Formats: sequence, structure tokens, C-alpha cells
Amino acid sequence: MSKMHSLEKCRPINKYGLINLPKKWRSELGFDCGELVEIRLQKREIWISHLQNDTENQRYISPHGTVAIPAEFRKILNINMDTELCLYVEPEEKAFVLTPA
Repeated sequence: MSKMHSLEKCRPINKYGLINLPKKWRSELGFDCGELVEIRLQKREIWISHLQNDTENQRYISPHGTVAIPAEFRKILNINMDTELCLYVEPEEKAFVLTPA
């Protein structure tokens, strides 16, 4: 497994559960606005990746580069607007990884 790159520390999530994915990394990893992505929970990490499986946790990337984190994931990890989050990129997996700080 390759080393993850830290993008942002203390990145906020808004009241609707949206997180902004940086444009530079969306482009590098091949994510497009309007693309349907897979969001999965692995231990205490939320992975956002290109859709590979038919999963119930699919979300679209908005024209502004935001994606909605499923409410059930936010509840499991106790994430709200005051929760500090770290955003990483996993280049080999072509994925973003979101973790509570």
C-alpha cells in the first residue's frame, strides 16, 4: 500500500454532511463533477473512490466539487459540523480518505 498524502487538517463538514474535495486532486485522481462515486466505511475512515461495486452508498460529486457523506457514517463516527476532520489522498487506490482528527 502506498503512503497517503495529507491534504487538509481540521477540514469542516457542513450541516448537510458535504465535504469539498480539492480540485487539483480531483483532476489528478480522475474524479469528474457529476460522477457517481462509492463511499465506504473502513474502520474509522471514510473512503471516497470511483464506483466499482453496486453499493447503496453512492453519491454524486456536485458541480462545486462537494460530496455528501452518508448520515449513517456520520452517526457511527460521531461526526458533526464541529468535528475536526483530516482529508488524505491515496494515489494508488485513486481515493480520498476522510478521518476524524
